[in-house]
Amino acid sequence: MEQRVNIKFRLKLGKTATETHEMLVKVYGVDAVSKKCVFEWFKRFRDGEEDVKDEPRSGRPPTSTTPDNIERVRWILDDDRRLSLRKIAEELKISLDSVSNIIYEHLQKRKKKVYAFPTLRRSSNV
Repeated sequence: MEQRVNIKFRLKLGKTATETHEMLVKVYGVDAVSKKCVFEWFKRFRDGEEDVKDEPRSGRPPTSTTPDNIERVRWILDDDRRLSLRKIAEELKISLDSVSNIIYEHLQKRKKKVYAFPTLRRSSNV
C-alpha cells in the first residue's frame, strides 16, 4: 500500500509510470512492485480512483493457516528440517500452498543455499 501512495503522488507530480517504476526500484529494490502493476495503478488513479486500498474480495477464508497448524509445522521442522513441503503437507493433511505460506510467511524460514564445488583431482604426473 505504501508503494501505491508513492505511485499516486508521482502521478500528481506529472511523472510517467516508467519514471515512477524506476524510482520504486531504486527505493524498494527487489521488493518494488512490477512495472505492469505501476501502469495499472496509474490508470486507476487517472480514471478517478482515490483509494489506495484493495477492494474487498469474496471467497473462502483460509482454514489451514491456523495457530495450531503453524505450531505443528514448527515442531515438524524442529524435528527434521530436511523434510519436503509435500511430506509436511501429507502428514498434516493440509495443502502444499498452506504449508509453504506457514513456513515462509508465518515462521519466516528461508531455504539455505548449498553450493557443491567439484573436487579437483591431481594427476600423478604433476
